[in-house]
Amino acid sequence: MLFDLRSPGRRRVIKTVYLFLALLIGVGLIGFGVGTGGNFGGLFSAAANGGGGSGTGNVTAQRALKRAERAAKASPNSASAWANAGQAAFNVATLPTNYDSSVGFTTKGHAALDKLKVAWTNYLRVLPQHPNLNFAEDTASAFSPAPTGVGDYPTAESAQEVVVQLQPNSYVQYEYLAYYAYYAKDIHDGDLAAAKAVALAPKGQRKSVKSTLASIRTGQLGATGATGATSAVGATG
Repeated sequence: MLFDLRSPGRRRVIKTVYLFLALLIGVGLIGFGVGTGGNFGGLFSAAANGGGGSGTGNVTAQRALKRAERAAKASPNSASAWANAGQAAFNVATLPTNYDSSVGFTTKGHAALDKLKVAWTNYLRVLPQHPNLNFAEDTASAFSPAPTGVGDYPTAESAQEVVVQLQPNSYVQYEYLAYYAYYAKDIHDGDLAAAKAVALAPKGQRKSVKSTLASIRTGQLGATGATGATSAVGATG
């Protein structure tokens, strides 16, 4: 079944689908007044998987987080240790008791996200030559726009920068990077990512990609920024 999420690979496919839908919904809000934006990525996958819905599962996840945190603090220059701590924190944050797709994170969910942010910050400090893609994607999902994420746009942007480093030929990933950068008011990097997305997009989709990202920039900065966005995004189109 398509939505049997027990397979990690299938969860990753579902994550990508919902990320793309979230981007389209966000553009609907900004450009056309359709609805609200949000990133349903790893959060949907983790919640739907239900790995930890029982009391026993919650305890197991919490213990795994404590062990991972101890290991990271004992080896503060170990990227893998911080990645393990961060992913353990993400697992706790997205337990069914800590995250509800209709209302967002609970107090305990936010507490786990604080630990995720600490782990991600330290991971960037000792970033390895070959970063962990899943960790970067999960971090971008968790800190993406509300209500499904917490709207920490600079952190989401920093995670998505690692994603595009690992998937440099994906125009969709550059779209996400531009999206997060514009929300973070990082206009320069947003314009660079938008131009890259347009350049990498299939010829028949470049106009749509350019229009989508220009609409996001317009929504964040207003009419004055829109002119610059059209020029910057269209430079490589």
